[in-house]
Amino acid sequence: MKALVLSDSHGATRTLQALMERLEREGKPDALLYCGDGLSDIMHYRAWCPAFYAVRGNCDFTAPPDVAGELTARIGGVEVLLAHGNGYHVKRSLETLNWRARELEARVVCFGHTHWALAEWHHGVLMLNPGALHDGRYAMLDIRADGVVVAELLSV
Repeated sequence: MKALVLSDSHGATRTLQALMERLEREGKPDALLYCGDGLSDIMHYRAWCPAFYAVRGNCDFTAPPDVAGELTARIGGVEVLLAHGNGYHVKRSLETLNWRARELEARVVCFGHTHWALAEWHHGVLMLNPGALHDGRYAMLDIRADGVVVAELLSV
């Protein structure tokens, strides 16, 4: 199971379109995870791959009310927490968000807000921030059949 993880596009629709066109040619992922701040940019791609998950960010003022600030989903047999991160003060520390992930028994947490790309294990949880798509950053999350979880930080 491969998932494209995006965050913080902030209107970078040309960058988003170029990435989607490239992945269309190279092979689409099984899921698209969007961590907020530019929700209107990504909504056009809801049906682009089999599974789509998105949360609102602190700059998503016009997001539909049914788009939550966080969600959990079982992806490739692994519980994943998706949040923007501002409500967990991720610019100061990852501890609160990590605690929330462990509370929900998530093995992976995808978040944004800081615009800093990060893929690190903390207390048995993969903390994955793809960086800001606005800056050309994104991530691919690979959840293998044997339960191994691998994240790759990439640039457009």
